[in-house]
Amino acid sequence: MKTYKVLLAGNSRKLISTFFLQMDAAFECVTSSIIFDDLKNHIKYFKPDIFIFCMRSETRDDLVTIGSFHDVLDKNGIPFGAIGDAASLEYASKIPNCIPELSIRLPMTTPDMEDTIVRFIREHQANLTSEADSALSTALGANASNAFDTLAQLDALIENVEKEPEKGLWGRQPESPDRPRILVVDDATIIHKTIKGYLDSRYEVATAISGKIALRFLKTKEVSLILLDYEMPDLNGPAVLEELRKDPYLAAIPVVFLTGINDTEKIKNALALKPQGYLLKPVDKESLLAKIRELID
Repeated sequence: MKTYKVLLAGNSRKLISTFFLQMDAAFECVTSSIIFDDLKNHIKYFKPDIFIFCMRSETRDDLVTIGSFHDVLDKNGIPFGAIGDAASLEYASKIPNCIPELSIRLPMTTPDMEDTIVRFIREHQANLTSEADSALSTALGANASNAFDTLAQLDALIENVEKEPEKGLWGRQPESPDRPRILVVDDATIIHKTIKGYLDSRYEVATAISGKIALRFLKTKEVSLILLDYEMPDLNGPAVLEELRKDPYLAAIPVVFLTGINDTEKIKNALALKPQGYLLKPVDKESLLAKIRELID
């Protein structure tokens, strides 16, 4: 089954978790905050097949941002989908440019939701292919070297696979050379937004709202640093760190604990796990930047 790349945003943490934990066979997912520049950067570096807005009590300002982002999606040929209850979808429809190409009204079962999105992406891509066929034929006729460029890229890919066969054909998605990727793992989305605001000008910031989602993300993406919440439900920071150290590749990634605890014993316990550092919440910008420079710059 082909996997499609989905960019997720919105306030419904439950729905976003459903994508990562129950629809991971069909979708490769990345989350974004509802910050315009953050959304644009994800389009540039992640290149999703669809953007899905997971709605739950968004403000008018949030919807205005998504309406503006819709223009960016259109320019890149990426469809806009929204999932929410009837009231949320109706509210969004009243905001200029905020009407999605795909609307999914809740309640809906997860298999039906997955099937609906997959069929929509396939139809959208088929339409794009049909529209591009004549233009492609013209371009190849005018400049046949395009075809050779494509073959040269394929040859380079095969050569890399032969050099490092253990990585497979695709391996983990590499980082941009000029924007190291940092993964923030925290169940509080306000932490995601704060750290993205601090770092977005220089780093690609990916986010995960649970340890399980983070471990799935790390199977498909290279990262230079993990900022890991110490206390989370289900799988806490120490448990995630233990899982990371079982994998030779992941064990080499620096980990910095984020913690709101001020109990001396708990801090000692955190340091006993030998992370590359820890930062107290609320995270201080200068302390964060200093730690990042120490570890990856």
